[in-house]
Amino acid sequence: MIDPDLRKAEDEGWHELHTLMDSLPPDAVERPGYFEEGWSAKDLLAHIGAWLAQAGVALEQIGGGTYRADEIDVDALNGRYLETLRALPFDVVRAQADAARARMLIASAAVASRNGDAAFWIRKAGPDHYAEHLPRLREWVKEAASHGTPVGPAAVPAGVDLGAVEARRAELVARYLKPAGERPPSSARGVHHIALLSSDVERTIRFYQELLEFPLTEIFENRDYKGSNHFFFDLGHGNLLAFFDFPGLDLGPYAEVLGGLHHIAISVEPPRWAQLKAKLDTAGMAYHEAGGSSIYLADPDGARVELISDSLLTMYGHEVG
Repeated sequence: MIDPDLRKAEDEGWHELHTLMDSLPPDAVERPGYFEEGWSAKDLLAHIGAWLAQAGVALEQIGGGTYRADEIDVDALNGRYLETLRALPFDVVRAQADAARARMLIASAAVASRNGDAAFWIRKAGPDHYAEHLPRLREWVKEAASHGTPVGPAAVPAGVDLGAVEARRAELVARYLKPAGERPPSSARGVHHIALLSSDVERTIRFYQELLEFPLTEIFENRDYKGSNHFFFDLGHGNLLAFFDFPGLDLGPYAEVLGGLHHIAISVEPPRWAQLKAKLDTAGMAYHEAGGSSIYLADPDGARVELISDSLLTMYGHEVG
């Protein structure tokens, strides 16, 4: 059996590793630069999976009484694993790492408590190894989040007549914005759902349900595309955030274009907002905080999400509805 403290350290490190991987946009997962040697984040996961696989083998040998420490050349095995996995897609590398870890944990259950060799392998392949790589992975997540147009302090566009923009805004207000008591009732009864795209269903579920705590409410086949999943998360107040995946389609990365998504603002109670902010900090997630009430971050596919502690129909002290 694994020492409880060692097991807890391994579990916490593994889940932080996965949370950080899940937060990377798809184009950043295989982008070289994670290490100067040209590694990508996918290569890192392959490297960690190689160590977990070897730890599983060693633990099985320890449990069976055949373990010989000097017979294992970890560096050579690791090199072969990395070269083999480098050509494989990320979801295969991830599955290999998950399977290797499961093998290690299952093998550890058959080992006598307080076995020094077993503890060495679990620590070496698990928490110590995670701790070696997590600081750089946290930095890489922040670097990846910096690509594209940031959501943050107001930028001043070059060559734009801001006075004319302000005058045009005032004209639109005068022409179209009626006082609250004079507005007709809306023809809508609410947002049924907003639908986004997902490149990895499980990764999306981990981000929205496990990290941001929006419960998954349903998943079924997309009626318009065989093999595609249509799945939903509860945003409260009867509102749903939905996703499709489209296996077989070569969808490009997130881009800010006309007709596309800029961001989704989701209201949460102030205490829950603070709790989620602390959770993001613990996970090493990159985000931008604005005005003490808004947190902007990117989901695994690059879609921007704002967590705002203002109540519905208010924003930054303004009544907006």
